[in-house]
Amino acid sequence: MFGCEKNWTESSEGVDRLPKPASGRLLSEFNCKMSLTEHAIRFRTADRMSFSQATDFILENGRPVDRRRMFDSDISPYCFDFADQKLLCVSAPDIVGATFFYQAQRERARSVIKVPFEALPEAPESPTLLFSIGRCGSTLLHKAFEAAGVRSVSEPDYFPQAAVYKAYEPALRSIIGGATRLLPYTAIKLRAECSNAALVIAGAFRAPNVIFILRNAVDWAASAQRVSYNPTPQGIAALLRILISGLDNLRSRYDVRICYYEDFRDLSRDYLNALLAWIGSDARITQGMAAELAGKDAQQGSVVSQVSVKNVPDDPDFREAFRREWHKVRPLTLIEQLELRGL
Repeated sequence: MFGCEKNWTESSEGVDRLPKPASGRLLSEFNCKMSLTEHAIRFRTADRMSFSQATDFILENGRPVDRRRMFDSDISPYCFDFADQKLLCVSAPDIVGATFFYQAQRERARSVIKVPFEALPEAPESPTLLFSIGRCGSTLLHKAFEAAGVRSVSEPDYFPQAAVYKAYEPALRSIIGGATRLLPYTAIKLRAECSNAALVIAGAFRAPNVIFILRNAVDWAASAQRVSYNPTPQGIAALLRILISGLDNLRSRYDVRICYYEDFRDLSRDYLNALLAWIGSDARITQGMAAELAGKDAQQGSVVSQVSVKNVPDDPDFREAFRREWHKVRPLTLIEQLELRGL
């Protein structure tokens, strides 16, 4: 999506046999099947945009490490290896504040730790999950949370795997929750693709705070067109309908806070602080923090930054063609029920 063309290569074989994470067991009960290994990295993929997968690294032979290694401060969950029934974590210090977490992990990883699914801890109870349609200021909102003092992370990449393997929902919920316990953040900004498995992801936690970010449909389409490879108005309209279906699914089970890019793009202190209070955080953003953040590109240094797309002109004809296509396929019942703006 939005320039990411690489396909998944993992096999789904054995996913339906995934065990639940261990709960309350003594270390002495863990057998060799549940032992962790740490591997030096021989080669790594140079692809910055593809979904994370086990084949991103070519590894040396591993050495056994204590189970406590997965809780060390330099360790973070990277992706699932379903064929081997393990979570791949990376040792990558100094990546706090990365615009896209998975890219920083991929580029700065020093080693890979393989954690059997059976050795994963229990899920945290109430993380804040930022779902979105993409190209709607989700990175900006993440940066605002971060500036206010919330432990917020942008796009850890094991979550989108749920969109591929969501047929195995019970097992996926368990391992997503266990992996997230190893992620030292309380707010998680998700890739847009996660809307395709929104209930699987949210269902990994007992009481998540769920936010869904939207944007004016035509402005969204114009932005998506600028960072996509050979898009069509029909394809972009169909994509938006699919992504919005995630909101429809979530609202059936959760109290979803709907946010609009148009409401926070100016980084209103009152708006942001009300949102921070809604997620149960004591953090607050000052006007000075907001002003400093407003002067920066939230996606600076990435392939979708303002600098990267500055030579891609706006296309009025594409906007109009999308408007016609969207009028044909938009989920009117949902839009009317939730009184969704700009759609």
